[in-house]
Amino acid sequence: MLSHSELKMELRMNSFIILICLLNHLVACEPQCSKFDYEEKTLAKMIRTEILVEQVMSDIKQLKQQTNDAVTSMEKLKTELRESIQSMHAENALKFEEYNNTIMKWKDRIEIKPDVVYLAKDPTTQSPSHGSAIIFGTTMYDESQSYDNSSGTFTAPVAGVYAFTAQMCLNPGSYTFIYYEIVANGKKVSNSLTYDKDTNFCNTAQSFVALDNGQTVHVSALSTSAVPLRQNHVYEWCTFSGILIR
Repeated sequence: MLSHSELKMELRMNSFIILICLLNHLVACEPQCSKFDYEEKTLAKMIRTEILVEQVMSDIKQLKQQTNDAVTSMEKLKTELRESIQSMHAENALKFEEYNNTIMKWKDRIEIKPDVVYLAKDPTTQSPSHGSAIIFGTTMYDESQSYDNSSGTFTAPVAGVYAFTAQMCLNPGSYTFIYYEIVANGKKVSNSLTYDKDTNFCNTAQSFVALDNGQTVHVSALSTSAVPLRQNHVYEWCTFSGILIR
């Protein structure tokens, strides 16, 4: 059996051992600030930063691609618009040319032509010779100034269809006649024969003629008797007239 002093010593030793164990346990439970722990935490931060940078770079790359796609789409749209505008210009130019050609075709048809009408009387020779032009020396009306009363010739100022009338009046006699014609551009277009020996008598020749600008018309005596024509008479006139119909 232990003595009292030995028992007291053993209790002290046991208390010391328990204290040491408690200190070791407390030290083990406290946070560690070792070099390894710092490096581990730093590495973790770097990894997180790298992941974040990669994500940002990916977002930037995606945004750049979207921007490039938008620019490409805009360039394509710009090209399509330019081609569409050029096509519209070409189509409009073609339509304008067609409209212009149509207008030019109808221009002559709807063009307002001048007032062409004349009336002349009084043959300058009572007995015109065979084959000669009969000149009507007094111009009654000629606003277009198309009839020349010095030569007896009408000159068409515009192309169109004209109506011409020649009237001859004879003095009565034993044998009076005149055979005459309306001549357009050297070609007979109408003729008539006037003959009477007992009374004053008039008859007419009429024709419709298509003329070009500058073509001429006159009255010609094919055959006549002596002193056949009556001029400057109050009631009966020898006349030559014409009018533009269309």
